[in-house]
Amino acid sequence: MKYYIRRVNGKSKQKRKVIERLQKEILPVDKPVDTTEGYWWIVYTEHNKAIGFAGMKQSNQFADCVFFHRAGIDWLHQGNGLQKRLIKARIHKAKQMGFNWAVSDTTNNPASANSLIHCGFKMYEPSKPWGWTHTCYWRIKLLDKKKFV
Repeated sequence: MKYYIRRVNGKSKQKRKVIERLQKEILPVDKPVDTTEGYWWIVYTEHNKAIGFAGMKQSNQFADCVFFHRAGIDWLHQGNGLQKRLIKARIHKAKQMGFNWAVSDTTNNPASANSLIHCGFKMYEPSKPWGWTHTCYWRIKLLDKKKFV
């Protein structure tokens, strides 16, 4: 099956409903986050069915950093590299925007942690942790300032 990843406007009523539905279906124990902030992507099948999503927003803690938050793929479509494609799409956008770093977190989710590692993220300990006591934190350096000298 072919999949398409599209960056969408999370402020659009139609796209907001799609992302909120996906959040509820894929992450049923989590409270859906506001889609009007930041940037959002939706994964579609070749038959135009929305089966995954991901979000990115500027970090609340660091001015030169974006936070990759909220991502999920319908369980029927997992194992097709879609999470990695969503991570790469967000990295590309963050670099375009000139951010130096991207951070994310995982909690009890080895598959997502492995996808982040595959895409170049490294585990780190933030000075002000924002998750649970067992949350793992991840970051990646996006821009190398030396290349522009």
